Amino acid sequence: MTVLSSVFKPAALALLVSLSLQVQAQSQAVTGMVVDSQGQPVANAKVHVHGRQQYVYTNAAGEFTIQSPLDAELHIAAKGYGDQFVKADQAQLKIALTAGGIERIAVSASGLHHYDLDMAHPVSVLSGEDLAVKTEPTIGETLKSLPGVHSNYYGPVAASPVIRGLDGPRVKLLSNGLDTGDVSRVGPDHAITADAITTEQIEVLRGPATLLYGSGAIGGVVNVVDNRIPRQLRAPQTILDSRFNSVSDEKSLAFTHDGSADQLAWHFDGFDRQSNDHDVPTFINDEGETADKLANSWLGNQALNGGLSWVGSQGLFGVSVGHIDSQYGIPGHHAHGDEHEEEGHEDHAEAADEGVYAAVKQDRVSLAGEIYSPISGIETLSFTGAYTDYQHIEMEGAIAGTTFKNKSFENRLSAEHIELAGWHGLLGVHQQRNDYAAFGEEAFTPPSVSDSYALFLLEEKTFGEVTAQLGARVERTKHRADAIELAHDHEEHHDEGHEEDHGSDYAKFTAASVSAGLVWNFVPGYQWAVSVSRSERAPSAAEIYANGAHIATSSYELGLAYQLDDDGEILLNTNKMPTETANNIDIGFRKIDGDLTFSYNFFYNQIDNYLYQANTGLTMEDLAAHDHGEHADEDAHDHAHGDYDIYQYQQRDVRMYGLEFALAYQLNTAQQVSLFADSVRASLKDGGDLPRIPPIKAGVEYQYQAEQWSANLGATHYARQDKVSEFESATASYTSIDASLSYYFDLASIDMTAFIKGTNLTDKLGYAHSSFIKEDAPLPGRALTLGVTARF
Repeated sequence: MTVLSSVFKPAALALLVSLSLQVQAQSQAVTGMVVDSQGQPVANAKVHVHGRQQYVYTNAAGEFTIQSPLDAELHIAAKGYGDQFVKADQAQLKIALTAGGIERIAVSASGLHHYDLDMAHPVSVLSGEDLAVKTEPTIGETLKSLPGVHSNYYGPVAASPVIRGLDGPRVKLLSNGLDTGDVSRVGPDHAITADAITTEQIEVLRGPATLLYGSGAIGGVVNVVDNRIPRQLRAPQTILDSRFNSVSDEKSLAFTHDGSADQLAWHFDGFDRQSNDHDVPTFINDEGETADKLANSWLGNQALNGGLSWVGSQGLFGVSVGHIDSQYGIPGHHAHGDEHEEEGHEDHAEAADEGVYAAVKQDRVSLAGEIYSPISGIETLSFTGAYTDYQHIEMEGAIAGTTFKNKSFENRLSAEHIELAGWHGLLGVHQQRNDYAAFGEEAFTPPSVSDSYALFLLEEKTFGEVTAQLGARVERTKHRADAIELAHDHEEHHDEGHEEDHGSDYAKFTAASVSAGLVWNFVPGYQWAVSVSRSERAPSAAEIYANGAHIATSSYELGLAYQLDDDGEILLNTNKMPTETANNIDIGFRKIDGDLTFSYNFFYNQIDNYLYQANTGLTMEDLAAHDHGEHADEDAHDHAHGDYDIYQYQQRDVRMYGLEFALAYQLNTAQQVSLFADSVRASLKDGGDLPRIPPIKAGVEYQYQAEQWSANLGATHYARQDKVSEFESATASYTSIDASLSYYFDLASIDMTAFIKGTNLTDKLGYAHSSFIKEDAPLPGRALTLGVTARF
């Protein structure tokens, strides 16, 4: 905590001093009522001060009170209604909403408080009841129904989102705008520490989002938004959520509580989730045996978080503290044919004795502050920061195997200025440090420290019905690693003839990114959106320094710091490692009003020096052939993985293009039909296909909404993927049919929701093509989820 104090105390002091010196801007308490076209109150409508983080919700009578600057613009939105923008030019307002159209949702990851329909880059937001019904134990599985999003699926315990065919370090995973601080970007078997069950909304920015969040966002951003640092004064409310899932006997219980008194606001949340091995449709596993369970796929995780904020008309300052304690089995590490695999429903202690499992702990402290009108010309001065201490131990029974540790510091400071010549925007600085270490059997990268510093600028201006959006970022990244070695043996004792100590290794990169976009409301209710960007990404430390067997993916990874000759000999790579450069164009057409709404996006992305893992066609046995005789005899453990394929990180020029489509037709006030589809095509510029690219996805859904109940019925088809790289197999098509039914009622003045959800109702066997272990980890079989939510 000494380092933590040295990082955050100066920032906190600066905010408090600025608060005491700020120019007092005039503000007022605005009250109002939100009603529908028949004059009936609309509850839970969101009232948001445009350009600021301030927002409140209407009560059951449709009433609200919010602190707002004089003549500020308020945005009022509610699910199932077209939204409204009104001036806060009087103390009492009455706003009528019209049913139909698409609800605008404020996207906190946009930087300039944009709504999803006002952004040139395509964005999807999952919130409210949609999020509650679609919530799964992993972020990837929760989001995979969104256009342009798939899951790389490393079993039901570790599944990351794939955006437009890109994943890993190219998709930035954020918690309230800051990096999650875990090691899920290093390997697909590492779970994401962010969880959807206590989240208010999840934002997915498709396409390059490097300007605010760094070169790691070259493929997109997933931002998990919660109220752990309260940004508004809310009436006390507690939410309890309990669920049971039949496919794994999953039992979960979650709670959130928000409240305020005077100018203090607080938040608490936590959850506990336990599950056994997942049922799957009958398949042939990697041992040639027939199985109907995914062995070693059990899960047990818990989390507890708390936050406190001072919220005033002139600004806010808040802090949150969180702890995660998680354990989960790692598919592929199980003992085949044992009793655990056959029965599959033992407690976790017995499962841990028989297979390898991960024990994860994470502590996180976050700060956020805002000052409104601190000096003339500045609307808002904002600061966010986080310190994360992450540890991941892969246990082999009672013995600690591989240990991964990561300590991260991240800070962002931005100043949002008033309009200058019609341009409104912000200027900011962003700093991040990751201190990463791994040791043990699967420690295929040396300890490393990565530092990045960046300056970014976002600007926008409206010209009649056209809004122009511009942005730029310059980022300096430095990786410093311990001595790198040529040996592929990571035991404590190495053959002296196979190890070369090169001292500390430094890799430095400068990445510059720019973007420009236009949103044109060419006729009422219709939009064209066009964006172009040039984004650069520095290779991650793991992509540079990896050298060893990655047991979880049954592969041997070799980073850019090395090269492999035709005889399978590992040599140092003395060539320059260039940054990845993506030149992207996005074109979107949207209809946002009326009973029929739709959006269509086409994208084309040419990426120079694209960095990916290519199967070399060699195995670890080929590496072993270069060992000295006595070393080869001693290295029995290494040879146990001799059939692992060698994957070399390579840089090639690629082309990626595709489309995303979503349509909704309101049959009447109660019924709606939706269609959606996405596709991505990824190929090397000089010929051949990229590996692990998701197939075409298309679906249809029927929704019914009554006063006390709602229902959904849908089908999603994943096409056959036969556009594969060398040494990669095709993946068969499959269709998943899903349904849900929710019932709303009151119980002793408590708002209750009971629901039942069925997924993969026809029990189809399906595989995720984007997964390294697709043949050994089929998707879950038929599942029924029962849930009850109470709000009081």
